Amino acid sequence: IQNNNKVIFDPAGKLEELYRRYAGELYLYAYSLCQNRARAQDLTAEAFCRALLSLEGEGVQWRGWLFKVCRNLWLDELRRGKYLAPEPPDPERLPAEGDILEELIRQETRRTVYQAVQARSPADREVITLYYYGELSLKEVGAAMGISPGAARTLLCRARKKLKTRLEGQL
Repeated sequence: IQNNNKVIFDPAGKLEELYRRYAGELYLYAYSLCQNRARAQDLTAEAFCRALLSLEGEGVQWRGWLFKVCRNLWLDELRRGKYLAPEPPDPERLPAEGDILEELIRQETRRTVYQAVQARSPADREVITLYYYGELSLKEVGAAMGISPGAARTLLCRARKKLKTRLEGQL
């Protein structure tokens, strides 16, 4: 916003931009942590509230920072014993493209992979979700999880091997 040729910082506009850009990814990540839709929505909202308090920082890697805040909020809840029992996963369906039969096969494959990911340990589920669904780099994954990029790479490699073993014969 400009006022008398002065640029005034617009935190609401910045927050709206961040929300439009990252809310979907952050929600998926939060859901992968807590396995509860309502709790995932709360974690996502709380992460953006924390972002509003920190919007003055320029050059901040917002995406990775939001994921890290979300994870820390979740860990805080675990420590306080506020964890809710998980709901069964319900992956979103993607719009049909082309032949209906091919789309049904693709949806079933996605569902099978998603369910296999959700059945992994929390650390495996987290690293796979951040890397593949959140499309974060290994450096960003490491930052979000509080580990080094090398440790994130190792964790991801091990999680992929376990996932591959679980999915053999299913796909």
